[in-house]
Amino acid sequence: MLKQTAKTKNPSGSRFSNSLSSILVGTAVVLASSAALAGPELQAKIRELKQNGKQTEAIELVQKELQKNPTGEDQKLLPYTLAMLYYNAGDYEKAITAFDAALKGKSNLEEYGYFYKGMAYFNLKKYAEAQAEFKRVDTLSPNAKLKIDSISMLGQIALQHGNYKEAKANFQKIEKRTRGTEEYPEVLYFMALAEQGGGSHKQMCKWAEKLYERYPTYPKVQDWGFDLAENKIGEKPSQCPSELDDFKTRIRYLIFAGYDKKAQDEINGIRERLNKEDPYLADQVQAQFFAQQGELTKAYNLLKPYYEAKKNNFGYLMSFASVSARAGEVQAAVGSYYAAYKMSPRAKQAKEALYQSAFLSYQFQDYDGAARRFKEFMKVYPNSALNIDAKWQLAWIKYLKGDYQGAYKAFAQLQSEKGRGRRHRVRYPADRMTYWMAMSLYRQEKFDQAKVNFEKLARDPLMGYYSIAAQYRLKKMQSMQPKVANRGSVQDVSMRWVSRMPASEFMIPSVDDQAMPPMGSLDSETEEGLVMQELRGDSEESEATDTADGTDDKQVDVADEELNKEVGANPLLVKRFEKARDLMQVGLEDWAKWDLYDIEKKTRNKDFMKSLMTEYNSVGYYHRSSYIGQVYFSGQRSNGVDVGRNFWEFAYPKAFSQYVDRYSKDFSVPSELVWGIMRAESQYRKDAISPVGALGLMQVMPFTGYRVANLLGDKDFQPRQLLEPSAAIKMGSRYLARLMTKFDNTIPLVAAGYNAGPHRVKNWLASFGHLETDEFIEHIPFLETRNYVKKVVSNCYVYSQLYGNKKDLFAYLVDPVPFKTDGQMVQKESWDDI
Repeated sequence: MLKQTAKTKNPSGSRFSNSLSSILVGTAVVLASSAALAGPELQAKIRELKQNGKQTEAIELVQKELQKNPTGEDQKLLPYTLAMLYYNAGDYEKAITAFDAALKGKSNLEEYGYFYKGMAYFNLKKYAEAQAEFKRVDTLSPNAKLKIDSISMLGQIALQHGNYKEAKANFQKIEKRTRGTEEYPEVLYFMALAEQGGGSHKQMCKWAEKLYERYPTYPKVQDWGFDLAENKIGEKPSQCPSELDDFKTRIRYLIFAGYDKKAQDEINGIRERLNKEDPYLADQVQAQFFAQQGELTKAYNLLKPYYEAKKNNFGYLMSFASVSARAGEVQAAVGSYYAAYKMSPRAKQAKEALYQSAFLSYQFQDYDGAARRFKEFMKVYPNSALNIDAKWQLAWIKYLKGDYQGAYKAFAQLQSEKGRGRRHRVRYPADRMTYWMAMSLYRQEKFDQAKVNFEKLARDPLMGYYSIAAQYRLKKMQSMQPKVANRGSVQDVSMRWVSRMPASEFMIPSVDDQAMPPMGSLDSETEEGLVMQELRGDSEESEATDTADGTDDKQVDVADEELNKEVGANPLLVKRFEKARDLMQVGLEDWAKWDLYDIEKKTRNKDFMKSLMTEYNSVGYYHRSSYIGQVYFSGQRSNGVDVGRNFWEFAYPKAFSQYVDRYSKDFSVPSELVWGIMRAESQYRKDAISPVGALGLMQVMPFTGYRVANLLGDKDFQPRQLLEPSAAIKMGSRYLARLMTKFDNTIPLVAAGYNAGPHRVKNWLASFGHLETDEFIEHIPFLETRNYVKKVVSNCYVYSQLYGNKKDLFAYLVDPVPFKTDGQMVQKESWDDI
């Protein structure tokens, strides 16, 4: 169920209130009249009382107002307000009576009246009465979310009645549609109960296994242990079989959720059992835990003794290579990956093994070895989608080796290739190719030619990352005559290559046995990561991110059949607007967004879109208003900030400014950085939950939240608090303050640390921190982190330009990285230093 939260105001909320064309006159009248029905002052007072926990006083106030003028036109929503106050106070009998009274009058909220009346009956265990109310909801054309919740309640009632077939039918309707939502584990649990009651053990185990692997902290199963067969569904042991890989996945998700101790306890339990069968399997499980905890030397030392006995085992070589690389045993890692590939070149993971060996060689600056292996990969697997990435790496390696003429030709060749599908456009974006062609010319001291390319990029009115970098390059060219940087020959770096380098686990692609992300990133991706997921087929994570009805997905698809209709002639859209406003009036802001979504799905009319942006902002759903401003009004924004300011402010809003202003000052963090991170992490979506459990606006992982809470002296912290804007911004800002101190206010390093962990950034600096900042960013081994840093740089720059600060935040972008490390390598983040 959605929580009832207070309305969040936005200073630009009325920006388009008077700009609607004649096509929207009818809608504007409806909205204006609806806004005045219950009296803004009265609603504000009711909201204030609710926020302060004074439910009784709020109820008394509404009762008095109804007694004064029970049939007044401006009072018609008050019965719903009163009913919801009773419901939220847990007085379900009075809530039912109040809903009955409210439903006698004509309103736009009829389906919500029946829904909450059904919920009240359900809480009173009057299941037959509740069932009747939920069935009525479906007859009233509810929005997608309300329909899903009603079906879920009907399924739960069927379970209470022992009607397992009916329960299964209901939950089957919503299983796929709730993937990626916080309701999904509950749906899985009820599906398992329905299958158990219906006598289908195999199907029950299908759902139980998903709960066991991916949702180990879901309240109804959080007491489960390592043995799925012994864990109970309802009151009975599941007796479901499970594989060791299932357990490994479970451990990952326990760690993601901050349950390190429970994870180790379960490992201890399963090791006792495995030691009797195969000591290697027991040590492999423990090594995985050590690796995910950053105890990489311990993980390596557990697996190394098995090398002679297992060196002809493909699975062992892949695991050992991954741990070796993370522990800094580079030669062992490259050799193991390459040996695994040679052993079985047609195996499912063989492509990964060869690509990993090439990429690892590149990361540790064995550029010749990397080039050989990338070329071998392209020859052996000519149809692989990873060839797109391999071509980029070969061009980039030429640049890093100082072959700027060869690099220019290679970048130009990539730019000239005909695009075949979305993946090509993503991998070879024109601005990226143009920038590095310009840099190749710049390093050859062909300044006039370089200037032409930089100027072309700098003219981008949408202020993308490469446009910003190009502007700084042009300023540098004006102020000084640059010299060709000496990046060292291959011989200069060869000593580092052959030595034991205790590098970070994220110096290489991490596809097998991934390390946990410290903040809100999804499974971290290397250059090939996105393609690897496709090669491996659909995973649970990919399922979780499918667009689903009833989920608040980033993009709301537009119904094609509605696009050419005259919007003003569509009374359904007008009614949706009116209903959304009424929901806001009675304190159901979180429900209002679903009716606004219905409008967004059915129109691209620009005037409706303007009105939608205002409405979304008024209830704190900046992620939708930002999306509309970014996608549908990019043309207007291309006229520049001064001309298209209104649209820029919707695309880059001062979201939740009361909290950003407060905590950015408290922790001495630039507000531009807080908003820049927020936009990159969640696109301002306050209820965002990633597949691995990162929460809220700033996508803080639970275990990171616990540590930041400790810094703040908050002993009562619970991860669910991160779904509240205040807590999310407070936690995220405090963590950013820590990173700003650690990296001397160097924003690209701070952003990289927020996404991948500060210890990894420190190790990257030790390896290739001699590069200039734009080159360092391009050298970041993780595709996700590299793109993330570029987004944050662009976001911060736009915020500084848009809201009057115009700070010169990135003057160092074209200079050597301004922060230097002590050269010491670390394997995990330390919480003791700052």
